Amino acid sequence: MKKYLAPLWVFIGLNLLLLIVMLFMPAIGAAGDDLETDTAAMASTFWGWSWVVGSVRLWVWLGFEAAILFATAKAFLATRDR
Repeated sequence: MKKYLAPLWVFIGLNLLLLIVMLFMPAIGAAGDDLETDTAAMASTFWGWSWVVGSVRLWVWLGFEAAILFATAKAFLATRDR
């Protein structure tokens, strides 16, 4: 039975880790703001550059959530009988 609950524990554990990462989101946002001001000269060169660097916190959150879903899927597929 533990084998079949492993994906649930992976999902819960990694989402708890994401909550810890959320504590650092203000610092990540400040770093994104610094990046936006440092690269303001090239913003007109690349379409959407100001949106991409302005939403660094979103990209970090999406990356962590994608990693959580990938690890959960791997744990789920590991429960299959061969």
